[in-house]
Amino acid sequence: MKIIRASEKHTHGNHLFQISIVYPGTKLNNKDTGFLSIGRIDHASFKPPGLVPMHPHRDDEILSYMRSGKMVHRDSTGQEEHLNNRYMMLMNAGSGISHEERAEEDVEMLQIFMRPSERYLPPMVQFHQFANVYSENAWRLIAGNHPDAPLTLRVDTNISDVRLRENTSIEIPDNKDDSVYFLYCFNGNIEIGNELLTKGDSVFLEDNVFIKAISDSDLILFEIKKDAQYSDEGMFSGNKLAL
Repeated sequence: MKIIRASEKHTHGNHLFQISIVYPGTKLNNKDTGFLSIGRIDHASFKPPGLVPMHPHRDDEILSYMRSGKMVHRDSTGQEEHLNNRYMMLMNAGSGISHEERAEEDVEMLQIFMRPSERYLPPMVQFHQFANVYSENAWRLIAGNHPDAPLTLRVDTNISDVRLRENTSIEIPDNKDDSVYFLYCFNGNIEIGNELLTKGDSVFLEDNVFIKAISDSDLILFEIKKDAQYSDEGMFSGNKLAL
């Protein structure tokens, strides 16, 4: 079990917009800074009147996973939407898309950059209104290639979340031999085996393990098919050797 501590992230930004970036592949001593279909994960804070101006993406699958606050999204397809912790977005950049974001309230979120199965797919932007902010003590499918996924990823990967209450334990859902798993701790404190993970830590899970919450914790789980086909040439999700 390999753990990436929050202190190992690469932090950039200012008082209005700051990101701490996880490049999971660097922990594995790979030449690839990503891990299979995961390009990178940005833990972001975004405050009014902050604006991330219009900028392009190509061959990135970008999940905006918001936990608090509100922001306005605009993109080159002509869409404008107000996002929050129940109304989430997945941009499938494909052959090219541009967007901008403006903070309406203090935001804390993940920008998750996934790798598509192939390059130059048609661009599209998806939105989904979730019934609840949290799924308590049960995994909830957020995005993936599963037919029931609320937001569609164009790669053999599924992303789920859970609000795990204090002193509650949970296992990986439907642990499969043909999949590998990566877990991110957004908030809280959890115990896996003899290891304690806290806010901003992440871990490669090699076996089906019990995850116990030491305090109320928000967790994001990536289930990646071992033989998933993906492109590592995305503008942000691609292999970036210069850190």
